[in-house]
Amino acid sequence: MNNTNTPPYLDTPEAVRQIDKENIAKILADFPNQLASARAGFAKVDLPKEIIQVKQVVFCGMGGSAIGAEVACDLSPGLIRKPLAVIRDYDLPAWINKETAVVVISYSGETAEALACFNQALSCAGVTIVVTSGGQLADQAVKAGVPLYKFDYKSPPRDALGYMLVPAIMILEKAGILNSKEADLTNAINLIQEISASYLPTAPTPQNKAKQLAYSLYDHVPIVVGSNITKSVARRWKNQFNEHSKNTSWFDCLPEANHNTVEGFGFPIRFKDDVVILLLESHFDHPEIVKRQSLWREQLIHQGIQAEAIEGQGEDIWANKLSLIYLGDWVSYYLALLYRIDPAEIPIINKLKAKLGAD
Repeated sequence: MNNTNTPPYLDTPEAVRQIDKENIAKILADFPNQLASARAGFAKVDLPKEIIQVKQVVFCGMGGSAIGAEVACDLSPGLIRKPLAVIRDYDLPAWINKETAVVVISYSGETAEALACFNQALSCAGVTIVVTSGGQLADQAVKAGVPLYKFDYKSPPRDALGYMLVPAIMILEKAGILNSKEADLTNAINLIQEISASYLPTAPTPQNKAKQLAYSLYDHVPIVVGSNITKSVARRWKNQFNEHSKNTSWFDCLPEANHNTVEGFGFPIRFKDDVVILLLESHFDHPEIVKRQSLWREQLIHQGIQAEAIEGQGEDIWANKLSLIYLGDWVSYYLALLYRIDPAEIPIINKLKAKLGAD
């Protein structure tokens, strides 16, 4: 499925360095170290004993700061022992009460929505926890005397995922939603370390799946389809295509997409030439989901639409999901390079934030 019109320079180190001015490749390669560092760092945070008694856990955040919480909450139904929610907004829902733990996550500590939810949580939640690298949120957490995990890591927020995902998983364990085995990230960290070299810029395209996928997606619209346990992973792929690659992308989720989206691939007529459907697959998916993924592939082939099945690796759910995330991060990175776009820069987002700050 290679696109023969794409420029073949991903294996040219000098060309890569000229585009990737902030060395995002080094940050992506550091992901397993992020996971290990966050696990050790958050273990030192003194959480209140009341957290085991909460009846629901709510995470608040935006963009790259929220996706870690969403990945943590996308669990098999049998593991969801208490209600979970991820809030991407300025206001907490009215049902939050003293039996709720609210976890506010913001890489910068300056996110308006996160700050608003934090201030509301202080008056209505039973437990409030903050995860951030600093800013107003860290200052306010210290002033309020609530548990604070403050990490020191310099990168675009979206590429510091480990520091926001791992605390979310560990909080689910402390709240009695996951047991210690279900929350263990050892296999995931080991797997990411093992596969990392195969995605690095030094790994040539014929042996580098991330580069191969990037070539296939060049000048196309990726539509990423996950399942109920990988819908957050699909969102992550979509977000990274948007921010790293500046590429239009959408995500969807089975089985719901089987009731609507699958019917919408007929028009506009040029659609089938412009899109690539990426089906994220996990051996932890429900058997009925696996059946639907197979039917989707058959239908897409019948309609002449490019599709790619992408399987997670690893023997537990975290290894499986994080292997998919890690591949997607690298694919979006290489796609940015193919467009000769710096993957670190987000000029339009920064412009909008500047205008909002000036209001």
